[in-house]
Amino acid sequence: MKVFSAAEAVDHVADLVEAIAGGGLICIPVRGAYRIVADAHSQDAITRLDQSKRRAHNRPALVLVSDLKAAKELVDGTQWSITQKLAKKFWPGHLTLCLPPSDKLAPKIKKLLTRTTGTIAVRVSADPLASAVVKKFAQPVLVSSANLEKKPGASSAAAVRQRFSRTLEVWVDAGDLGKEPPSTLVEVTETGWKIVREGAVTQAAIETALA
Repeated sequence: MKVFSAAEAVDHVADLVEAIAGGGLICIPVRGAYRIVADAHSQDAITRLDQSKRRAHNRPALVLVSDLKAAKELVDGTQWSITQKLAKKFWPGHLTLCLPPSDKLAPKIKKLLTRTTGTIAVRVSADPLASAVVKKFAQPVLVSSANLEKKPGASSAAAVRQRFSRTLEVWVDAGDLGKEPPSTLVEVTETGWKIVREGAVTQAAIETALA
């Protein structure tokens, strides 16, 4: 496992992307927690990520994209008025949109990404490093907190090293991270929306954006 400091990471985005492109897993700090990142189109990489976390698939998979256009290859509903208004107002930012999967996705990838929820969560990140990785990779990336299922520790550098050193190709070590509010998850349909998880973006802000 290669390890870069947070200060070094900006100069090693190419190394991070190379690892993802090769089907590997990387780990970077994003909004108060370490996140494991994989190629969202690689069945093997997605499976490796899930196995490393002992993941139970009871939450929507989070995929970071460069913009709403890039999300079209993963999800339907990018043309809906609600989707477009929310993306325009809050992307890049801390609002995650849960949308139905696109029929363009390979069936096995669709199954891995949706599982019990039936949706895929997409967001354009405001984090500089995550944004740089997505832009350089030029493809959507699957992101998941660096902790075992239902276990804490995603903000602890020691916990990440202990649990994932054998499964990661590259880790950006920023030390222990201060907690931040999670992104707000909103499930969108053609005619409505609902908050799945409250977070950094308030319901009032969403209602204002859609007024």
